[in-house]
Amino acid sequence: MIGLISINYKHAPVEVRERFDFSELQKLEFHQILRNNYDVEGLMILSTCNRTEIYFEYENHIGQESKIMHGILKALVDYKSFFESLSPFINKKTGIDVSEHLFRLVSGLESMIVGEYQIVEQIKDAFSFAKEKKMLGPIISRMVQKSFEAGKYIRTNTLIDKGAVSVSYAAVEKISRIFDLKNSSVLAVGAGETSILTIQHLQKKEIKKLAITNRSIEKAKEIANKYSLETKDFKDLHNHLNDFDVAIFSTSAKQELLSFDLVSQKMQERNYSPLLLVDLCVPRNLPSSISEIEGVELINIDGLKDLVNENYTKRKSQISKAEEFIDFFLLEFDEWTTSRQLRPSIISLNDQFNTLLNSEQEGLDNADEGKNFSDQHSRIKKKFLSNLIKKIKNVSDNGRDEEVLEVINKIFIDER
Repeated sequence: MIGLISINYKHAPVEVRERFDFSELQKLEFHQILRNNYDVEGLMILSTCNRTEIYFEYENHIGQESKIMHGILKALVDYKSFFESLSPFINKKTGIDVSEHLFRLVSGLESMIVGEYQIVEQIKDAFSFAKEKKMLGPIISRMVQKSFEAGKYIRTNTLIDKGAVSVSYAAVEKISRIFDLKNSSVLAVGAGETSILTIQHLQKKEIKKLAITNRSIEKAKEIANKYSLETKDFKDLHNHLNDFDVAIFSTSAKQELLSFDLVSQKMQERNYSPLLLVDLCVPRNLPSSISEIEGVELINIDGLKDLVNENYTKRKSQISKAEEFIDFFLLEFDEWTTSRQLRPSIISLNDQFNTLLNSEQEGLDNADEGKNFSDQHSRIKKKFLSNLIKKIKNVSDNGRDEEVLEVINKIFIDER
């Protein structure tokens, strides 16, 4: 059985999402908590600026889905010390609904910017980490691989990502609606993928001045050399505000980089000339209170939704086409997962046959006679089990009929 807890931009504002951000170390710690307390057999945690999603699997607690979900939610709020009600901000799914969500996500249908590709790389990173740390179970592993197959097919056979925009692109478009970039100076704060994409989009515009600053000066210089930018000392970040019209923050810092008092002081020094601060980070790099300072306009990632809506309208026809393809891939995955419901009975049947054959073989007089017996009966066993398994799958609708499945398990699972 698989389950999902999703805290995403559709239901949770950035101030909630940032509290559920997971570092790699935290993923490992939370995995250990779930293994020890809830017998979770597989886990993958996706943590991005727009969502935290916890995919989990368990095969030993069929029929206890609500209990397991409640337990994992309690573990989550305890681990993150979130003592308010989480109910308004979460989306819970189990079974085929989990795989449908992931297939849509990889295909770009659940992204803030419909069709954007960055989410695929983020899921690949989450999957690779979980695989490397041996956190995955067979169902999540198969589901993620199938989602990549579905996403690739959809992106190849629809126009869902043709001309698709990223959050970085949306931010630049938003900035260009507020400032005349030809006469504006922009500071990029951070040197990760989002910052690089932002720089690329800015350079496609006519812009007066563009610079970069980063905690690692070597990384900043590497990007500056590649894109012909100025570099600024990160230690003097607050002082640089006097030299720019716009500052775009996209760092991996887990704490705020500027305070209300610092920004207030700098605004006095610049005689309250307009300053646009764009915070694309989760957790946020800037406190929301600075928007109250005269002359400051603050945009965080949730402030890009007007461009998101424009993007959705343009891609509506492609979304319907993509959803039809997703149904096909879901059917294939559902066939595989439901057949796994019969796995305990099939394994038990095979084990019981082997035990019976081994006991009979031990009573034979010589090795040659035993080998002939083993070869002959292995062929009989294989033929008999193959026929029986086909009938079991047929009568149980490939494991979908829960009443029949329960009877089959009672008959064939050896509980000695």
